[in-house]
Amino acid sequence: MSRVQNLDVFNGPLEGTRLVEASAGTGKTWNLCGLYLRVLLEQRRQVQQVLVVTFTKAATAELRERIRSRIAETLAHLAGRAVTGADPFVPTLLDSLRTRGLDDGDMRVRLNEALLAFDEAAIFTIHGFCQRALADTPFSTRMPMQVELLEDDAMLRAEVVHDFWRRRVADAALNPQLATHLVQRGDTPQRFDALLKRQLAKPLARLVWPAGMESPGVLDASNAEQALQQVRTLWRADRDGIVRTLQRGLSQLDGRRYKAGTVEGGALEWDAWIAVDRVGDLLSLDGKKPGYYGRTQLEVYTKAKCTTPRHAFFDAAQDLLDALATLRQSLGLHRLRLLRDLLLEGTQALRDAKRQRRVIAFDDMLFNLHERLHGDGGPALAASLRARFPAALIDEFQDTDPLQFGTFDRLYGGSESTLFLLGDPKQAIYSFRNADLHTYLQAKQSARAEYTLLENQRSSQPLLEGLNALFSAQPAAFMQAGLSFLPAQFGRKPRPAFEDHSAPRAALQLWRLPARGAGGEPLLGRE
Repeated sequence: MSRVQNLDVFNGPLEGTRLVEASAGTGKTWNLCGLYLRVLLEQRRQVQQVLVVTFTKAATAELRERIRSRIAETLAHLAGRAVTGADPFVPTLLDSLRTRGLDDGDMRVRLNEALLAFDEAAIFTIHGFCQRALADTPFSTRMPMQVELLEDDAMLRAEVVHDFWRRRVADAALNPQLATHLVQRGDTPQRFDALLKRQLAKPLARLVWPAGMESPGVLDASNAEQALQQVRTLWRADRDGIVRTLQRGLSQLDGRRYKAGTVEGGALEWDAWIAVDRVGDLLSLDGKKPGYYGRTQLEVYTKAKCTTPRHAFFDAAQDLLDALATLRQSLGLHRLRLLRDLLLEGTQALRDAKRQRRVIAFDDMLFNLHERLHGDGGPALAASLRARFPAALIDEFQDTDPLQFGTFDRLYGGSESTLFLLGDPKQAIYSFRNADLHTYLQAKQSARAEYTLLENQRSSQPLLEGLNALFSAQPAAFMQAGLSFLPAQFGRKPRPAFEDHSAPRAALQLWRLPARGAGGEPLLGRE
C-alpha cells in the first residue's frame, strides 16, 4: 500500500477499498458528503444504491440531514440560486465534475431524483443495515420470514443460564470439593450470565484454554485429608520444637527469604491451618507463609555448603502442600471445563431459543449476516448485496470489530466496488466504544490506498501548533505499530478567533493530578 496521502475529495479515485484516517475536526463528514455526491453523479447511482453506515442512531440522523442538505445546495447552484458567501465546496465540486464531462442538465435531473427518493436513502446504523439485508434476502440468509425485534435479550439469556446452572450445578451430583470451590470463586448464575454476555458480544474471539482441560484429574481429597491429619498430629505434639528447629537453622538459610519474623508468621499460619476441619476450606487460604515450613522450599533456600534443617513435620507439611496444589489445579481445570460448556452450550441454546420464538436482538443481526456471508452460500449472498449496494461509505470506522469488518470485507474486499472507510483510530482507545484496534489495523493493511485530512477546521492555530509540538516530540507517541501522528494544519474554513478574557494563558495547558486530594484522601475510590 502506498504511503499516506491527503484526500482529494474532488478528484481522487473512487474504485476499490480506501481508508481515510483523520483526526477530529478535520472535516470527515464534510468529505463524506462530497464522496456521496460524486458517487451519485459520476457513477450514476441512486440514493438506494449508496450505502452509508455509522454506529449510532444520532449519527445516522445527522448524516442523513447533512447529505440531504448538500444535495439541495448543489441543486440550488445548478439552478442559479446559489447563496452568496456560502461554503465553496459545491462550486469547487461542480467545476471538477464538469472537467470530467458531466453535464449540468443531467446533474440537475439526477439530483432532483435523489431528493425525491431521499426517504429511501440507504443510510443506516450497522445494525439497521444488517436488519435490512437479512429481511430483504430471507431465502439467501435462511432467516424466518417474520421475526420480532428484542430491544434487550437479557431475560432470555438469563433463562438459558439458569437452566444450565440447574442442570450442571444445583441439581447435579456435583463433587463437594468442586461445589466449595465454585462458592469460593464467587460463581453464581448472575456471574455466569455476565460471562456469557461478554462472550456473545465478541463471538469471533478465540478462547484459549489451558493444557490439561481434557484430563483434569480425579477430584479426590483423600490424600490431602490424610496429609492434613498427619500434619495436625505432629504440630500438636511438638509445635515449639518444630519452630525452634527452624529458628536454629536460620544461619543455614538464605537471609533474604528466612528471617525470625518469617518463622513466627509461618507458625501462626500453621496454627490456623490445623484448626480447619475440612481440606476444602484450606484451598482458599494463602499458602505462602506455611510454605516456609515445607521441605522443598527449605532445600531451595539452603545456602551452598550448608545443611537443610530437618524435622518430620517439614516432610509432612510438604506432602500436604503438594496434595493441596494438585487438588487446587484439578479443581481449577474442572471449573474451566464447566465455564467452557457454559459458553458453548449457552451460546447455542440462546440462538435456538430465539429461533424457536422467532425473535432477534441487535447483536444477532450482525452475527447472522456475518455467518451467512461466510457460509456455503456466502459468495452468492455477497454478490447479491454488492449489486444492490455497489458503493459504501463507512463512517466512524475506528469503532469496528471483527464481525463488522469481516462483513464489509466479505462484501467489498478485492472488488472494484467503491468502499470508503472513514475514522480516527486514536479514538478507539476508549473502552466504552467497544472497538477492536487490531481489527482496524488489519483493515488498514487490506485497503488499496490510505488517506488523511490534514486541515483542522475546528481548533485555533496556536492550539494546533502546541499539539503538533507535543506529539511530534515522540515518534512512537501512541506506542502501537500502525498508528502514527500526522501534524495538523490550520484549516481555511472561516471562523471567529477564540478569545479568553479571563486571564493570560498558553494555548495548550497540561494539568497533573495530585497523588491525593485536598483532604489527604486518594483521588480514586471515593464514595
